[in-house]
Amino acid sequence: MRQLRLRFIQAVALVLVLSLAACSGNGNHNASSSNGRADGKPGEGSGQTPGSTEPQAAKITWWAAWNEADGPADIIKEFNKKYPHIEIEYVKFSNNDEGNVKIDTSLLAGLEIDVLMNFGLPRFIPRAEKGLLLDLTEYIQRDKLNMEEEFGSSVNTTDGKYFGLPASSLSNVVYFNETMLEAAGLQVPAEWTLEDYKEYARKMTSGEGANKIYGASDYAYVGLYYWTMPARGLLGDNAWFKSDNEANFDHPVYKRALEFKYNLENVEKIQFPYTEFKASKTLAEELFVQGKVAMTAGSNSLTRFLKNEKDYPHDFRTTIAPLPMLDRDQDINYNKGLYPFSYLAINAKTKEKEASWTFAKWLATEGSIFLAKVGHIPSWTKTDKNALADAMLGPNADKIMDVEAFKNVLLDYDSPAYKDTRLKAYSEVNAIIQGEAEKYLFDQISLDEAIANMKKNADDALQK
Repeated sequence: MRQLRLRFIQAVALVLVLSLAACSGNGNHNASSSNGRADGKPGEGSGQTPGSTEPQAAKITWWAAWNEADGPADIIKEFNKKYPHIEIEYVKFSNNDEGNVKIDTSLLAGLEIDVLMNFGLPRFIPRAEKGLLLDLTEYIQRDKLNMEEEFGSSVNTTDGKYFGLPASSLSNVVYFNETMLEAAGLQVPAEWTLEDYKEYARKMTSGEGANKIYGASDYAYVGLYYWTMPARGLLGDNAWFKSDNEANFDHPVYKRALEFKYNLENVEKIQFPYTEFKASKTLAEELFVQGKVAMTAGSNSLTRFLKNEKDYPHDFRTTIAPLPMLDRDQDINYNKGLYPFSYLAINAKTKEKEASWTFAKWLATEGSIFLAKVGHIPSWTKTDKNALADAMLGPNADKIMDVEAFKNVLLDYDSPAYKDTRLKAYSEVNAIIQGEAEKYLFDQISLDEAIANMKKNADDALQK
């Protein structure tokens, strides 16, 4: 670790020099690579020495954001059953702004990153555009990997080239406490609207004070953006934007969605309020497993809590429905499909191109089932849903979950989904949305002021 830190410090100091050298040199910094061609293009086979049928030993590093013992160690072990000649060193990084700046600096400086997990298109696409990631197009063509067939709508290209393989996706659904649902005389909805959601929340709310059970909750504790999901479901891709230079927050759906959340929480008091999330730092997952809310709109991350009965014991089974639509006449609900999340990419300056490609391809396809160990849904469309459900839910699956609903709703590979590819001022716009919504929910500004501020401030950010 001391040597790695020293190299990192030296690399940061020399980053401009290295960048200039990369521009002026002949590009053969990988000429001595043991398993790639001198021109940087993919060679044949999987890390074989020319003239040999034996795969050549290689060592690569894989950077991701999970604790090694929570999944990566098992993933590497499974990979080495098929590819014992490729040694993988796992490095954990922090998936926050500081951690990702370190990643970008390390990629530019040519430090020891071979394979990298990119969490979210706003992280992945800029790295591709800056030339920090290896162009995988020739490898994909050589191995006859049909990207659309293998990964569906998760596929992303930059200037017509592939710089990463879709690895995992997110699914946003509504989780129900089955006992409370039945006690209220309600059925699991297959298709429903915001008004239906409100009626369900009313009927499942009971009690007062410390004993109150809220009919609903959302994932407001991780960021005040779940209120925008009705807009996502209606508008699809790039719902925040009209163009690269204009925001879309004057669309009527945003005002309606934010007012809906306000009324549920501050007026009818049938959904666990954002104000309480903010004050208590409570986790929505904990509220659900503790039986303090009857239904929760959230992502597949909740399954980790349901599976972990040791730390989160509960005596009810969970069932699942899709996120509600705005109205019954809505043609498509873009919230039903899987939202692409993580992408596997290779450092453009790796010296182990072939070994890195072998691992990335394996983890994105046949090895992607093991991403369930870290609670992620594989983007690979050929994933066995039965095996994935077993991996994500554990041996007590039928006890804790309506497994058929889990496979049909949470693991919906077939329905339309949305994907954001307009990324100009993305983080800034996200902060604006959350900040103005919070002011409204705390009664600091009116609904009209919140929406007008979102539109004006987002436009200003986009037009800088």
